Amino acid sequence: MSQVAWKPDDNDDDPEDIKKGKKKPDNSFVSVRRYARIPLKIIAALATVYVCVLSSERYFYYWVQTTIERTDMHVSEINFPAVTIIPMNFTSLNRSEQSMRYERAFNLVQSVIWQTPVAARLREENFTEFSDIDDLSVTSWGIYASWQLHCQSFFTECQWRRKPVNCCDIFRPGTTFNGFAFVFNSEILLDRDPTWPWSVAASGSQSGLNVKIRRKQKLYTVNTLGVIIHEPEQYLGMGIDYSSEDRIVVPVEPLSFSAEEDVRARPISMRRCYFETEITSEVSRSTCIYNCHLNYILNKCNCTINFPVHAKSGQENITETSDPTLRLCGVPDLSCFNKHKLTLFSMSNIIEESRDNQFTTVDCGCFPQCDHTQYHTSTYTEKMSTLTSHASEIEIDVYFQEETLFSYRSMLRFTLIDLMVSYGGIAGLIMGISVLGGVNAFLDRFACCRLPNGS
Repeated sequence: MSQVAWKPDDNDDDPEDIKKGKKKPDNSFVSVRRYARIPLKIIAALATVYVCVLSSERYFYYWVQTTIERTDMHVSEINFPAVTIIPMNFTSLNRSEQSMRYERAFNLVQSVIWQTPVAARLREENFTEFSDIDDLSVTSWGIYASWQLHCQSFFTECQWRRKPVNCCDIFRPGTTFNGFAFVFNSEILLDRDPTWPWSVAASGSQSGLNVKIRRKQKLYTVNTLGVIIHEPEQYLGMGIDYSSEDRIVVPVEPLSFSAEEDVRARPISMRRCYFETEITSEVSRSTCIYNCHLNYILNKCNCTINFPVHAKSGQENITETSDPTLRLCGVPDLSCFNKHKLTLFSMSNIIEESRDNQFTTVDCGCFPQCDHTQYHTSTYTEKMSTLTSHASEIEIDVYFQEETLFSYRSMLRFTLIDLMVSYGGIAGLIMGISVLGGVNAFLDRFACCRLPNGS
């Protein structure tokens, strides 16, 4: 007897179901069950898209977080700040009428431009005396050369890290407004020391820079000094400390900031900082803030100023390109300057426009470097002489208040990999979709790749 091969019937019944005695389900019930799943799948797909959009917002809008990286960063790991010393107020030893008039005009200009404490006490009549002086710069007054400072006579003693040094070796004459300045540890001076910026490894009084300045110069007596503590690569500081006392103590509290390289992928307007390779002289924060403050004053007072842009020795004053249709600001315009109480030499990114009970501000939108150090200061003064007279010297002591500081690091809060993982988790949680399941579903459409029944 020949062997006959069994062939399955040409129907949709599952052989396994036949063996188990199960009946084929009703076609109408299968259709209902199939179409009932469609709304559920649509709802699940919409929910998946919605949650993915929320996850995408975290990547595109809430992209960065700044956290404390270290609490024990040592001061030796950062640069000591740059220090700029400027005579703000003086008394001329020449008591001629013309000399005394220029003295009053110079002190008035300095107090308003630098917004010293004297500026708050000025009245309208203080500005009417000098209506004939149509330029705020001393260089146009014809007495600039006689008022210049000389390092040998200006300083009497200097110490760096508790060791005596030659003052003229560590200070450079700078060109700031009206030409009176000495600068230490700055990277932007043309004839700076090639080893700058320097660092220290200690904290406390006299552990950094300590200088003594002769109060009585050859042609005038220094009444008030301004001390600017700033980043070595900037020429504007977080603030300016003014004092007429005999001892000015400036403890510095630094904060270090850095950013991961991944942050570079985000636009500058979102990360709000520049990486070093993106920095040019045109976009440095000091230049940006200076121009913002200058333009604000020019818009308010409708005049232009012939100012040096920043302190650089060994060259002529760098002046702003003025609009020929605008006149130069004169001493009478200082009344407008003082009314708006804005200093052109502050590192503040915010200009307050508040009047009476309305608080409004202007944001200059000038961003720092992503890797930078901020130097915050608090000033203490001390009178070393009698109540009616000053000592013959002014001492300035700049040092780090603590040996350690906080360092902060900015990083991407939600990276591209995190976004991909989020998408995959959302799709798997709501719709049960996975890469492996998608591959199997694709291969099952081809007979050669389909898995056999029961396997």
